[in-house]
Amino acid sequence: MKLYLDEHLSPLLARMLRNRGIDCLTTIEAGNLGQSDEDQLTYAVGQGRVLLTFDREDFLALAAQWAERGHPHAGLILSRQGSTSELLRPLLHLIALRGKEDLHNHILWLQNYKDAPRP
Repeated sequence: MKLYLDEHLSPLLARMLRNRGIDCLTTIEAGNLGQSDEDQLTYAVGQGRVLLTFDREDFLALAAQWAERGHPHAGLILSRQGSTSELLRPLLHLIALRGKEDLHNHILWLQNYKDAPRP
């Protein structure tokens, strides 16, 4: 699974994921800081990356609009806001369980993976 972290997520999370061998790119690293949600999702699709974001309502609405137009996305992981340490464990659990799947047009809720073993 290749990840793209929305601009509100810490670059520290990306470093921690990379240290575990996970392909991860931040909005800042991609030069997309301040771009619209649609531009962020378009970029993620072009890169074949699943987008991780705290903007749950905005991206749910955007995914619905894209579905109506028959426009696919590479996958979304939606999360409540939390610290890097609060996000790391469920994210690693999600990747362990679903990382080899094709997540095109799937929307996953990170909190569904919170009961994970320690990394």
